[in-house]
Amino acid sequence: MPDTFNRAELLERVDHDMDFLAETVEMLVTDGRSLLADARAAAVAGDAPALGRAAHALKGMISNFCAAPAQDAALAVEKIGKSGDLAPSGAAIDTLHANLESLISDLQSFVRGGA
Repeated sequence: MPDTFNRAELLERVDHDMDFLAETVEMLVTDGRSLLADARAAAVAGDAPALGRAAHALKGMISNFCAAPAQDAALAVEKIGKSGDLAPSGAAIDTLHANLESLISDLQSFVRGGA
């Protein structure tokens, strides 16, 4: 499994409660993808503040999973929103999307396998 998240740290964070982890992963699936869609819509609309807010919220959600690569990708999008220059937002959002989907897939596999 790729290093999309720190398994040991995550298990410690959830007190080794795999049921709780499974619930939080499902929230990430729903809410994380919704926030990503909000970020993409904000970028298309040219709304830099909304882009920054959506990316910031997604970064916070991702941070709960000890997932540095996806968190860094969300931070990059957040910084674009704060800068007001949305030119690089498309590529940055695509990178965030790829990182989020990899994280979700790996977390779901982890929860199913329990390892």
